[in-house]
Amino acid sequence: MAGRAAKRLGHCVIFTVARTTEIRLSSVPEFETDIWQLRSERTNTGVARRIPLVAEAQAIVKERLPQEENGFLFPRLLRLADLGRRDGDLDEREGQSARPHGFRASFRTWVEEQTDAPFEVKESCLGHVVDTGGVSAYQRSDRLEKRRASRPC
Repeated sequence: MAGRAAKRLGHCVIFTVARTTEIRLSSVPEFETDIWQLRSERTNTGVARRIPLVAEAQAIVKERLPQEENGFLFPRLLRLADLGRRDGDLDEREGQSARPHGFRASFRTWVEEQTDAPFEVKESCLGHVVDTGGVSAYQRSDRLEKRRASRPC
């Protein structure tokens, strides 16, 4: 069953463009119908963020709910994280030959070449901080709707 969980985790990487560890450690209370809310302590940047969920990602969350343990969507994969394993180790252990980290780079290339989305929207999709200094004092939107519109799914 862990092999299917690893495959679904990979699908979540593709559909959300989130980091693998963010998905692997995801918990049920973080998900609303079409938005995934990550607290600041769960992100690499230390900034809370909302991720719009396309229909395919929503279906995976719904599918994983009956398998949750202690509130986590991917409990079997959580144990690997507790052991300090890297995401590449997870792939090998689950019999996967592909590595999920390339999907985020592929998305960034695709959104650059195939859309007219502004730089800030593209980078926000990946969870990168783009508003710093004086800009951050005035720009308070997380560009959720613009990010939602820039998604291919």
